[in-house]
Amino acid sequence: MIIETKRLLLRHFAKSDAKEAHGLFCDEEAMRMVGMYPPFTRFEETEERINKWVNAKRYLAIVLKEIGSLIGYIVINPDSEEFREDTREMGFALISKYRGQGYMKEAVNAVLKELARNNISYVWACCFKENIVSEKLIRSIGFEFQQEGIFDSPNDRKYKSLEFRMKL
Repeated sequence: MIIETKRLLLRHFAKSDAKEAHGLFCDEEAMRMVGMYPPFTRFEETEERINKWVNAKRYLAIVLKEIGSLIGYIVINPDSEEFREDTREMGFALISKYRGQGYMKEAVNAVLKELARNNISYVWACCFKENIVSEKLIRSIGFEFQQEGIFDSPNDRKYKSLEFRMKL
C-alpha cells in the first residue's frame, strides 16, 4: 500500500528502514506514549522489530517527502474485540521533533480515506489517558469518545486508555 499526500509518503516498511526507524525507537517521549518503554538502545532491537513489521504488512512508514526520511508510523490492525471485517483499529507514533506541524493529522486523514475506499466502515483509535496531544489529535479528526479502557503494553505494564471510534 502506498498513500501520498502533499507532504508525506505512507508505505509499508522495508528492512532498509531499520536505520531511520532506530531514531524513532530511541525517542523516549514517543515510545513512552505508545507503551514501548523503555526505548530501544541497541540497533539489533530495531532490526528485529522492523523485520516483524515488514512481514506483518500492517505498519505504514510515514516519510517526509521534503527530506526523504522516516518520521513515524501508522499501524492498522484488524478489529480485536468483535472481529468485524468492516472495522479496523489504528495506532500511530511520530518522532518528537516533528510534532505540532500537522504531519500526523495529514497522515491519519489520508489513511482514513484509503480505508473508506476499501469498504471499512468503522475505525477505532486509542491513546493513553495522559497523552493529551494524541487525544486532541484524535478528537480534531472527528473520532468520538466511546469509553475508557486498559492497554496491556508489550513490556507487561497496564495503562489507562481512552477509546474513540469513527464511522467512515
